[in-house]
Amino acid sequence: MQIERHDNGNIEVNISFVVMSYLAFFGAFCSLIGIGYFWIIEGLYLFSIQIIGLVLAGVILGIAGIIIFESSKFVFDNETSELHWNKRKYFRSQKGTIPFYDIQEIKIERDKSNDKEMLIKILTTKDELSLSDSYMISTDYNVEELVGDVKSITGLGIDVSPKNRAQILLELGQKKGALDIIREEMDMSLEDAKDYLGI
Repeated sequence: MQIERHDNGNIEVNISFVVMSYLAFFGAFCSLIGIGYFWIIEGLYLFSIQIIGLVLAGVILGIAGIIIFESSKFVFDNETSELHWNKRKYFRSQKGTIPFYDIQEIKIERDKSNDKEMLIKILTTKDELSLSDSYMISTDYNVEELVGDVKSITGLGIDVSPKNRAQILLELGQKKGALDIIREEMDMSLEDAKDYLGI
C-alpha cells in the first residue's frame, strides 16, 4: 500500500498486488519456452511426461496470475469533497465517485487467524467498499493514522448536528459537502441551505 498526502489536503491510496501476478505470468511463459525446447530441440512427443508437466505448470501459473491480479486507487479529494476510486481485479475494472457526506464509517477489519493482516472498509449510506479485496499485511505503514486522516478529511467521527458538521466542512473549504449535508439531512432546497449557512 502506498499513501500520498498532497499539499492541497488530498489523500491518495494505491494498493497493488500485480508484481506477484506478473511473476506467475513469467513462470507460465517460461513453461511455454520449455515446451518449445523439449518438443523442437529434444524431439519429444507432445504427450511425453516432461511436456505434460510443463503444460500443467504453465496452466496453473497462468490461472494463479489471473487470480492474484489486483490493483486499486482511492483519492480522497478535499477540493470536491468526494472519494474517487478505481479497482481492477481479474482484469475487470470498476470505478466510482462517492460524496463525503455519503461515507458513514471507515473501519479496519483484521483477519481472525493473523492479526497483522487486515482490510480497510468504507461504509456508505448505500454499500460497503473495501480498499482491496485481499487482506494486506499492515507492518510497513501506520493504518490507524491513515484511517484517522481520512476521518478528518471526510468529517467522520464528529458526533454533532448537521449545521455544526457543515460549518466544519466550510472551514475546510468544502462548500459543496457542507451544502449537501444541510440539503440531505435537513431536507432543504439549495437556496434555503445557502441562507441557513449564511453563504
